[in-house]
Amino acid sequence: MAGLTQQDEKLQFPIICNLSKEVWKSKEVHQPDNESNMGNAKNRGILLEAMSALTLLLAGGDIVIMRHTEAIKLTQEMVGDLTS
Repeated sequence: MAGLTQQDEKLQFPIICNLSKEVWKSKEVHQPDNESNMGNAKNRGILLEAMSALTLLLAGGDIVIMRHTEAIKLTQEMVGDLTS
């Protein structure tokens, strides 16, 4: 609160969100394509990583650590759509 209300620079550090490890080890990403109605496993992981990143950015995250290049591109597109 002091960082926000009193403009204390030492308390205004960036919020770093390392989501890639948690996303790619989740159960939903590793379910086979044919056993679930959730679509392609690779696309599922990319979409889960992109949506998690966008959610964390909207919640106030400053830096997002991501793994998949397609998820990064998708997140950049979504942020671009929101800012234009």
